[in-house]
Amino acid sequence: MLREIIQQEWEYQREQPSGRLVNLFVERIFRGGGDTDAEGLDLGVGLVLTFLAMPGGFVSVFLFDKYGSLLQWLRGLGNVDPLQIAFSDEYFFIVLSMTVTGVVAVWRWDAIFPDRRDYMNLAHLPISSRTIFLANLTAVLFLLVLVAIDVNAASCVLFPMVVSASQMTLPFFVKFGLVHAAGVLFGSVFAFLAVFSVLGLVMAVAPPTWFRRFSNYVRGIVVVYLVTLLCTSFAIPSLLQRLKGSAPAWTFLLPSCWFVSLCQMLRGRANPAMLELSKLCIPALFALGLIAFATYAAGYRRHFVQIGEIADGAGIAAHKAAWRFNLLDRFVLKSPTQRGCFRFVVLTLVRSEAHRLMMTGVAGLALVLASQSLMNAFDGAKSARDAALTPEALSIPFIVTFLIVIGLRVVFEVPAELRANWIFQLTLDAERQECASLARRVILTPVLPLVSAITLGMYIYFAGPWLALLHTALVVMWTLLLTNILLIRFRKLPFACSLPVFKQYSIVIVIAFCFGFLIYAVSTPDFESSALLHPLQMLGLLPVAVVAWLVPRYLDKNAIALEKRLIFEEAAVHTVERLRLSE
Repeated sequence: MLREIIQQEWEYQREQPSGRLVNLFVERIFRGGGDTDAEGLDLGVGLVLTFLAMPGGFVSVFLFDKYGSLLQWLRGLGNVDPLQIAFSDEYFFIVLSMTVTGVVAVWRWDAIFPDRRDYMNLAHLPISSRTIFLANLTAVLFLLVLVAIDVNAASCVLFPMVVSASQMTLPFFVKFGLVHAAGVLFGSVFAFLAVFSVLGLVMAVAPPTWFRRFSNYVRGIVVVYLVTLLCTSFAIPSLLQRLKGSAPAWTFLLPSCWFVSLCQMLRGRANPAMLELSKLCIPALFALGLIAFATYAAGYRRHFVQIGEIADGAGIAAHKAAWRFNLLDRFVLKSPTQRGCFRFVVLTLVRSEAHRLMMTGVAGLALVLASQSLMNAFDGAKSARDAALTPEALSIPFIVTFLIVIGLRVVFEVPAELRANWIFQLTLDAERQECASLARRVILTPVLPLVSAITLGMYIYFAGPWLALLHTALVVMWTLLLTNILLIRFRKLPFACSLPVFKQYSIVIVIAFCFGFLIYAVSTPDFESSALLHPLQMLGLLPVAVVAWLVPRYLDKNAIALEKRLIFEEAAVHTVERLRLSE
């Protein structure tokens, strides 16, 4: 009876104007692919939440070998204190939750406030501005709760299971899990409110004509800070554990130190500095909540009143980027087809929300795994040079390049707007298609210069120029070979072909990707770690490189004419074909 009453009241409230507005704003915040009638990929709420939950789940699974009692015994470790060795990992999960939640707040900022279309549809209705404001605020709070729970759901279950694997006691699992959940959830809420306060303040203060441009710079600074916070995982935990006396000034600039100190305080493991930092958590959350509400209310009022007067300057960014395309036309893109299609592919990646989300998820996963490897590299290393030459540190550029290249190759299969691909069908020559060379340039143009420069610079500083050149050369060579393998018989213009149909060997491809990751990002750095000490051993990789280079060329060269034609629609392969003699 009570259930029916609650359900009836819920349905009644949903049909009220305020309930419909809340539903409108929630759908607008989570809408992932534009209009519902648009062809291509529409990323719904389920897929978005899956992307957000993946980093915590992946990291938790990778920690099984660290806490298993059998593996600890095989390493010769006895009577290990799980709370002691879990401290650094817990700090990592806290900064991970703060980073992911903060990036979501930055990413969905434009969708939180009503846009011009909402204004045109709602302004003339007999609905007060207060009702619209409260409905939008309710949708924002729903976003906050949902993202905080989703980002941390996997780690709140899997990480306590991993840590308690050697304890075999339910009370330890429950207590550790509750404390861990408090730390990561408070961290997520704090990050969301902090981003909300900063961007709300910008909206309330900046002139409307400058807001769009100025907010982009502010969001960039916020993302850089969040990434920097994630990269502190390899150094901050050991520094916190060695603190004696009061907390130093730098700990007050890193909210992650406050929440990990709160976890240590609840477990009775906090030193005096951590006790001091843990007292900041609740007051900071309360104060930040008030600031976020105040800036949100002021920014919302100003934004909604002036939204009808704000011009849409969508073409400015493309005009400013013209010189970059001209530079690529001169040195990278060799034919008119490559020049025109390269612009189409790059601008689709930049402007399409669905494709941006997919690449953001891939880049986030790469950053998480790279940060975890960096933290493991410094764990027990005697010096920065020793840490840089460990397999974990050497694997970082391989992890990043593997996931980014694979991610781009998968995203190429997702159509942007199939109803508009007629222009390519009319202008492109199906017999002389340049899809593979175009896709290769799209992948390698941003990836190789950035990864090479960072890898070379870091290893020149930590290991010297000779080892830096060897390591960078290997990363570049492996990236080229991986790209060639992934583009075997590639004959589609990215984003202009229908989604691929499921085939019998699709599962085999997924398994091959997993094995490829182990060979590319795990086995290669393991071999390189010992080979860098004796550089002549690096020649042992040449036969592998030669085979990986010749096999794709052989397969492309021996493809039949039908397999070389440009396609715009994927067709299912039928096991049995009918003769249709009666037709």
